[in-house]
Amino acid sequence: MIRSTVIGSSSRCVARISKRVGTIKCITNTPITTKRFISGKPNEVFTKLTDDNDPKRDAFFKYTWGSWLKNDKQQKEKRFTKFSIEGLNRILNDMYIQSSEMAKVPSDKILPPTFNKNLTVSLVNNVIPKNIGKINPNEKVQVTTMSSIHEGKHHRIYKVDTNLNKAFVLRIPYPLENENTLAYRIRSEVATMDFAGLKLGIKVPKIFCYGVNSLNPVRQPFVLQEFIEGDLLMKDWDPLMEDDSPNQGKFENVIKQVSDFQSKLISLKLNAFGSIYFGIDLKNTDDNEFANVYDGETNPDLQNRWKIGPSVERCLWRLKSHLDFQKQIKPFLGPWSNKSPMDIIKNTGLLEAENAKIRLALKEAGSSPEVVEPQTLKEQVTTFENLAKIAPSLFNAKTKSIPNIQELLSPRLFHPDLDPMNIIITKESQEAYLLDFEGACTKPFILQNSPQFIAYEGPKIYDIKEDIKDFDKLSEPEKVQYQFMYKRTRNQHQWEKKLNENNSQLISAVAPPVKLLRSPYIAAVERKTEEEYLLVDESLLQLKEVWDIFAQNDLVKQKKFPLDYTKEDIEKHVKDLQKLHEKLISTPFAATQGWVPQDMFDQLLKSGIIVKQENGDYTVKQPQPTK
Repeated sequence: MIRSTVIGSSSRCVARISKRVGTIKCITNTPITTKRFISGKPNEVFTKLTDDNDPKRDAFFKYTWGSWLKNDKQQKEKRFTKFSIEGLNRILNDMYIQSSEMAKVPSDKILPPTFNKNLTVSLVNNVIPKNIGKINPNEKVQVTTMSSIHEGKHHRIYKVDTNLNKAFVLRIPYPLENENTLAYRIRSEVATMDFAGLKLGIKVPKIFCYGVNSLNPVRQPFVLQEFIEGDLLMKDWDPLMEDDSPNQGKFENVIKQVSDFQSKLISLKLNAFGSIYFGIDLKNTDDNEFANVYDGETNPDLQNRWKIGPSVERCLWRLKSHLDFQKQIKPFLGPWSNKSPMDIIKNTGLLEAENAKIRLALKEAGSSPEVVEPQTLKEQVTTFENLAKIAPSLFNAKTKSIPNIQELLSPRLFHPDLDPMNIIITKESQEAYLLDFEGACTKPFILQNSPQFIAYEGPKIYDIKEDIKDFDKLSEPEKVQYQFMYKRTRNQHQWEKKLNENNSQLISAVAPPVKLLRSPYIAAVERKTEEEYLLVDESLLQLKEVWDIFAQNDLVKQKKFPLDYTKEDIEKHVKDLQKLHEKLISTPFAATQGWVPQDMFDQLLKSGIIVKQENGDYTVKQPQPTK
């Protein structure tokens, strides 16, 4: 994620430019003002621009923002993002030459992406002098300072200062997945941001250049884009504020800003389900089946600029390294016809089941170092095959019980990280920019869950005094628990209220029966750990309980529930789900898969709460029971 492209003046150290000839300054651990980031004195290293083998640079590329309780060394090695700074400098000089050429092009002309000889792609429409900056005659572009400003889940983010009097953002994806996966993800994200900016009128950082593999001068897949200076919208988000809080206005503004972005994202009905790419980019791949994103374009510069190709939704690519891309992954990625919206759910289930089968075979052959239990993989196969089996019956496209069902089933653009942490408000103009479109795809609005920052699936409390009998007589811990439920209910209600104001024809998507029908798919999409297949099972079993009622109201396509569960199946599921909940409660950092923010890790290690083992792993010391 590129949440930290907002930093700008947050770091007093970045502003100082080295005067040493031929050197640049590399800064790591840059102080940041938002709570998300690590604070502390930054490390500064001067290095020659042309010396890519300078060992002093390695610290600049190492992952430092967290540690893992298990396999810490291997996890950090996976996130080592060494790249050629000299190569980046050459790309910046090429961009500057392109910007001079673009100055001769009419300002209203929108040119297609340009494939460069150095195996990069330029969005020449953005590469204009106003965006790139200017240097004195006979000078060359020079990188002066580089700062590591964010180490996210999937990317390392660097701020690049130059003598153009402009700063840029360099995004380097971690090599956690194979080259095909990274290439598709980068191509789609860049094209989707281009589409969002040019067609939907959404303010996004301008992308100047990108490379999808390590054959370019940077020697890594990368995206080079505009640096936006401002503050994260998250600064104003206070989800547990009291109703009479003076921050009420800020709270409402956050809901409004995020909802306005969603409204623009879903404003255009699209032609297929999948993800957006440049048409010219897909022609250079082996993808033969793709559709125009939308119909009726009158601007000749935008006609056929974008196409819908294979989906890059995160769940379809995650942990699929054991599968052959062409034969075992790509057939499940779409694009899918706009007449077959449930194929998304079906293919998600089939792909996850196939992945579990391959991993299980490797495990049983003794060829897999994974720590997952074979029984877990076996049960994953059953769960995801059930998801695929029930998919065609989930929504009746002809029902009259769900208003505007055809609108809800039509393809709409989905941003998987619609969040105040992903929105920046510029300091001067107070304009909102939406960042990081990684994993964006087109799918029915009826399958789009509420954004994570607002979603709440727990017990609903709309009025504490009316809904909770004798609330004033409860203990303080009980009051706090009910107040938490009330505030989470209130927040989601405010979000849904804004959705109704902006897109009333789609409000049925938040109706409880609709949420329940899509819940198995949402559980599969949002699954983070091996054991969370149980949450998919839980949703399927909940559907089983109400299926007859749904069938009577024509909400589903099949009268009989499509899956068979024995009494023993249900009893086993209840026990397994209870074990999962107990594990999450009793195992520290289970929700983050053992990852601990580095400042917290250092404090816990120093205090003896985290203890290093002989094999290099760490354990959390459990508190001793008091007598």
